[in-house]
Amino acid sequence: MAPFVRPYPTDTPTPHQEIALDLVFLVMDEERINRRYDEYMNIAARSPPPKVLLHLINERLHLLHRDHSHLLPKISRFRIGDQHIVYEPFPKSISAETLRLALIRSGMRQPRRKRRN
Repeated sequence: MAPFVRPYPTDTPTPHQEIALDLVFLVMDEERINRRYDEYMNIAARSPPPKVLLHLINERLHLLHRDHSHLLPKISRFRIGDQHIVYEPFPKSISAETLRLALIRSGMRQPRRKRRN
């Protein structure tokens, strides 16, 4: 039997990365949808450094869990070929790596060049 190949590209943001992007726009008090490319790049240029952004996002997540934990959705990572649907709780924090990859996959940050040995 041939190995299963997912039909989606690997650069598609994961559910946690989508949440991170939503929170980036939330903490910057911006709308995420229906913008032109130059508007997204302007927002990216105005965004605080990643460490500051990560702190603001995790602070917002803490407030969401404290005040509205009963309203937060569950997350499903269901993909084609999976046998069961599994729901995860809404994240209580976002890692620096998740934020970095979310910004890169959305085009709001350039990936670092790999070092040559």
